[in-house]
Amino acid sequence: MKAVKLSIIVPVYNEKQVIEKTSDKLLAAFQGFHNQMEILFVDDNSPDGTAQEVLRISERSPQVQLVQHGKKEGIGAAHRAGYESSRGEYILCIDADLSQSPEDLLKIKDKLDDGYDLVIGSRYMSNGKQFGKSPIRDIGSRGMNLLCRLLLGIKLTDCTHTFRGFRAELFREYGHKISSKGHPAFQVEFSFWIAKNRKKMLELPIFFKEREDGLGESKISIKKEVPPFLKLLGRLFIKRFSINK
Repeated sequence: MKAVKLSIIVPVYNEKQVIEKTSDKLLAAFQGFHNQMEILFVDDNSPDGTAQEVLRISERSPQVQLVQHGKKEGIGAAHRAGYESSRGEYILCIDADLSQSPEDLLKIKDKLDDGYDLVIGSRYMSNGKQFGKSPIRDIGSRGMNLLCRLLLGIKLTDCTHTFRGFRAELFREYGHKISSKGHPAFQVEFSFWIAKNRKKMLELPIFFKEREDGLGESKISIKKEVPPFLKLLGRLFIKRFSINK
C-alpha cells in the first residue's frame, strides 16, 4: 500500500447530499497536494445512499475514497476506522457538513510541517468563535473542556474537538490505549495520551458554524455524550498520576 502525505478523514452517516460539495471544497483547499493526499469518507452503513455517492465522486476524483465501517458505533469508532485505513504521514479530520473550514485545515497541516505532533482547531481560545450551537450544548462543551484541563492536565482549550491534525505515528503508538467509541470521549482519550507523553501540541483559533438548515442533522446527542464522558474522566484521572505511561 503506497504511502501518501495527507489523509483527510470525514466520518459520514446519511450525508449523501453534502458529499460532492465537501469533496470539491477539500480538493480546492488542498489543490497543491492532489498527488499526495486521500480523502476518506468513513460510512457507518448509511441507508440514504451515502456510500454510492462517495463511489460516484471517486470516479472523477481518485483522491476521494470510501471506507465502509459497516456499523454505527459512534463517531469515535468511525474515526478509528478511518485512521486504521489511512496511508498518510499526517491525519487530518473535518466534519462532513463543513462546520469547520477546509482552509483552516490547511493551516493545521502547515503547523504539522513546522514540527508539531497534534494541532487542534479551537473554538474557545482567544479569536476563536462558535456560531449556531444551542446555549446548553455550548455550555456543556466548554464545561467538558474545563474538566479536561483541571482533572486530566490536558492544557488545551478544545481537546474535545474532532477538527484536528496529527502525525499518524501517534495513533500507531497510542491507539491501543483508546477504548472509547463515542464523542467526545474518543478524542479526549486520544488527547490525554498525547498530552501525558508530552508531545508537542498546538491550538489555532477557528470559526465553527453549526450546519445549515437543509443539510442534514447533527448525529451527536448530549444525553448520550455525558455519561460515558464522566466515566472516562474518572478512569483517566487515576491514570494521570500512574507511573506507567
